[in-house]
Amino acid sequence: MKNSKHPYKIYHPAQSVEGLETHGQSWNGEAIKENIALCEYQTIAPALLRYLPKHGKILEAGCGLGRWVFYLKQRGFDIAGIDLAAEAVEIAKGYEPSVPVYLDDVLHTKYPDYHFDAVISLGVVEHFEEGPQRAFKEVNRLLKNDGLFFVSVPTQNFIRSLITNRLKELYWWYQQKQGVKYVFEEYRYTKKKITKLLLQEKFDLIEIVPDDFIKPKNMGLFVDFPFLRHKTKKWELNVLGRIMNSFLNMLSPWLSCAGTLWVCRKIS
Repeated sequence: MKNSKHPYKIYHPAQSVEGLETHGQSWNGEAIKENIALCEYQTIAPALLRYLPKHGKILEAGCGLGRWVFYLKQRGFDIAGIDLAAEAVEIAKGYEPSVPVYLDDVLHTKYPDYHFDAVISLGVVEHFEEGPQRAFKEVNRLLKNDGLFFVSVPTQNFIRSLITNRLKELYWWYQQKQGVKYVFEEYRYTKKKITKLLLQEKFDLIEIVPDDFIKPKNMGLFVDFPFLRHKTKKWELNVLGRIMNSFLNMLSPWLSCAGTLWVCRKIS
């Protein structure tokens, strides 16, 4: 199961992912109000607020519970969201019936060509084992000329390359010896790889931003090292974790961040 080449494949037990309408349902079991509140802590929020058009149509392709749809709508943006998971759409509608979140497929949506001024895709395209190209092509179809595309995926950061990947491979090997079946869950991409794919699909790069949480919350170390997690506070680190996070961020936010956001413009 070892994969030394980029992008790096992450596997999960088949029992936990098979039968889902979409993989990567990290929203499962989360309270929607709590989900919306997390937007304020995410390092990509300033970039979204800075670049998203105030007077244009925006789509979040793969919105889950719709937390970014709620968050951005509250700030005056004209945004709708789509997701293939019927349960997520129902939860969003149950929280606020008027929220513009709909059941649809990000690979071939029901919207016409050149319909949106901006498209957001956060933590979605890494779940396509064949790669993100089909999703990128659909975004290109949906966007007006010079429209903006915001896409984030898990990052193959330094800590993951050096430590976490090796630990995961040992754990997968041991679990398979115990009879546990594993299936593909997602890729962790390098900045170079996604940048290359975006350029191939006619997107011009504007900015690349680390995707994680600001203090006191954390995503990268929290996900990769369970022993660094706070015992009671979700998305927060214990004392050792906070010390490690402060040290790594002092050197560079890219060393242990969970993901990367690309801000791009569709080339006319």
